[in-house]
Amino acid sequence: MSADVPPRRTIPGIHPSGPLVLLGWQRLFLGYACGLLGAAYFWSACLALLLLGLASARGKEAFFLGGAFLLGLAVGGNGHNPPAEFWNATVRVSGVVEEVRTYPGGRVNIVAGQVRDAESGSFLPGRLLWTLEGVSAPPGTGSRFEAKLRIRKLQGRANFGLSGPESFWARENVWHRAYSRGDEGVEWSGDVSGRSRLMARIETLLPQGGGAAVRALLFGDRLRLEPEFMDRIRRAGLAHSLALSGLHLGIAAAFGFGAAWVLGAMCPPVLLRIPRQKLGLVLALPVAAAYLWLGGFAPSLQRAFLMLAVMAAHQLSGTRRSLQDSLLWAVCLLVLPEPAAVHDVSLQLSVLAVAGIVLYLPLFSLSRLREKIPPPVMFPLTLAAVTVCANLFLLPVQALYFSEFPPFLLLNLVWLPVLSLATLPLCFAGLVLSFFWDGGAGACFWLAGWTVDALACGLEVLDRGGWLDAVAVLRPCGVEVIGYWAVLVAASALLAHQGPSRGRCLAFFGLGLMLLSAPAAWQMLNSATSRIEMTVLDTGMSQAVFVRTAAGRTLLFDGAGAWGSDYDPGRAVVGPALAWDHPPRADMVFLSHMDADHVRGLFHILDTFDVRFFGWTGLLDKTEDSRRLRGFLERNQTLVRVLRRGDRISVGPDLWLEVLHPGREYRGVSSNDSSLVLRLVWRGKGLALLPGDAERRALGEMLNSSAPLQSDVLILPHHGSRSSLSPRLYEAVDAGWAVAACGPDNRFRFPHPEVVAACEERGMRVLTTARYGAVRFSWVDGELERVRSARYSLRPEDIP
Repeated sequence: MSADVPPRRTIPGIHPSGPLVLLGWQRLFLGYACGLLGAAYFWSACLALLLLGLASARGKEAFFLGGAFLLGLAVGGNGHNPPAEFWNATVRVSGVVEEVRTYPGGRVNIVAGQVRDAESGSFLPGRLLWTLEGVSAPPGTGSRFEAKLRIRKLQGRANFGLSGPESFWARENVWHRAYSRGDEGVEWSGDVSGRSRLMARIETLLPQGGGAAVRALLFGDRLRLEPEFMDRIRRAGLAHSLALSGLHLGIAAAFGFGAAWVLGAMCPPVLLRIPRQKLGLVLALPVAAAYLWLGGFAPSLQRAFLMLAVMAAHQLSGTRRSLQDSLLWAVCLLVLPEPAAVHDVSLQLSVLAVAGIVLYLPLFSLSRLREKIPPPVMFPLTLAAVTVCANLFLLPVQALYFSEFPPFLLLNLVWLPVLSLATLPLCFAGLVLSFFWDGGAGACFWLAGWTVDALACGLEVLDRGGWLDAVAVLRPCGVEVIGYWAVLVAASALLAHQGPSRGRCLAFFGLGLMLLSAPAAWQMLNSATSRIEMTVLDTGMSQAVFVRTAAGRTLLFDGAGAWGSDYDPGRAVVGPALAWDHPPRADMVFLSHMDADHVRGLFHILDTFDVRFFGWTGLLDKTEDSRRLRGFLERNQTLVRVLRRGDRISVGPDLWLEVLHPGREYRGVSSNDSSLVLRLVWRGKGLALLPGDAERRALGEMLNSSAPLQSDVLILPHHGSRSSLSPRLYEAVDAGWAVAACGPDNRFRFPHPEVVAACEERGMRVLTTARYGAVRFSWVDGELERVRSARYSLRPEDIP
């Protein structure tokens, strides 16, 4: 509604100013940014452009706005081309470290360039993503290396409604990846940077425990943070406080303003030459630049520094001084030289948070309260207002990208003052003292680490009491996100002024509400149809399948899982896939057996979703997963049902599940051959057969039971393992499609070539999630109407 607000006000200083009229270049830049995003989210970008044009463009301006959009669309779609051939071999290579990203638990991601085979001399196409586990210190940017690595094509998970890593890394010209544990056998060379030497020096002064957080706050190195601690930080909504951002650079810059205050007090004539506010900006820039260097020029710090520099330029030149202008200038300077930056999630979050502050913080009228409220009370009030304003705009994107919301967001009001007034200042003081007084530096670092240790203890207490359990939320689609922002912008314009344009603001407010409710209305209109969808998710070397009816009922069969503890496909894939444009609810959950690749991801669903029925075989094993599952069953006994052959579960009108295995004689420990086998049936016609990890013995018992098995789709038992090869089964099912849930280049060789050949001999088309990503089957009135692939966005039969 930027065209519907009153003329610009004279603003003394730089501070949030509410919605202001967009200048011509700003409108064109926003149209260009919509075009860049349109390369990945075309219809959502078109809708955003339409709203921008209706709000601010007239006549020729609309023509130029459309041209800017088309230019962005062309630039955004003109990315790096994939290589004609991919490497898939173990070779000794050399290369140069171009980027380093550290993660808790001793994991480092290195983006390497100029990678070449040490023997043949041939260069790797594009760049290499190299994951190093268990390293003691990260290599410096610019270092050279030589190592023996298994290099293969970079291929991540591809699922409907989820953004996978492939598109992100493709924009970075990264097409291959490698993995190694420890840096033994890796030869490093090159000069050690001054930053690396300083990190090594500071490391000797850091305490245990909280010292890892001090290292993260000063250098952005999260290598030594414990994964359990970071998991609690994430669920408490405080993860941003330990990730280098504008908050941290702002605190560093505050030292420049503090120096200006001290200098003005000691030498008042200085203020006659340059006002204190301008002096503060002049002194803040070098401090901020030093912190930018310390943080390894992290993209988040670059954005914050650019914004500070633009604000300083506006302030020193005496030109327009709106935070809205500074924000758009900073984003423009970041995006124009690197268009792919618009897809950076951290950039999106930063921009949206500042936009919320710009539009809504003035409505709190904090300046009027300063005279009535003492500073000790005013500071937390201001912090609360900033937190609320920022999160207003962040809410839909947080839900879309992370699919959950922290229940204790207000913990920011407790921790951020400690971080701002104690932890970070102590870190900076220790850094300065380390150049001439180790004892004082160590004391500052110890105190800073103690504040983090206190936070860790508090979060552990809350976690034990269940207060940090994340809340799963609906993940909105693009129409809902844009409608939500339209409502917020219109509301800010309505609250900021009264005038003749109030009617147009109300119209946009109503339009935003319509967009917000449109997807739900569409689902209600379709609820009377007989459409049934089944999706085999791409979860790597594990399995999860869900069915959704036109009425919105959701059935989940297994929850995927991983053998390690650092990745949870339930939280990363299964939960977000189920909650995309639907409430976080699972009307029925079925567990085939207790193998980690079927059950481990299910715990996230059981803990955070509204689960209304749980069906399983009643068989456990002696693993930790069984202990966790037993706890859930004891707390939710009314939801649980043990299933055996011959049982029938009603799903809805004319739709039910038939239990084909195990028989009632099964007792003891869960195993592949005790897997729960289910057949999805509509009016007596088999739609899909889901046999879990059943192997030859179980499949033979099922075939001998004379139960009907015919189905349109067969989920291959045990991911297509040779131990589950059964031509009799394929004959009895008589399916047109078979799907193997497996990971790319998996060491088990799933699906086995003999299984694929036997299925194809009987007329089945075999799809794998490794190649096609998630696969979705749609039935209408019991007839298979459509088959879609998440990776190719085409019908699989059209894929060569």
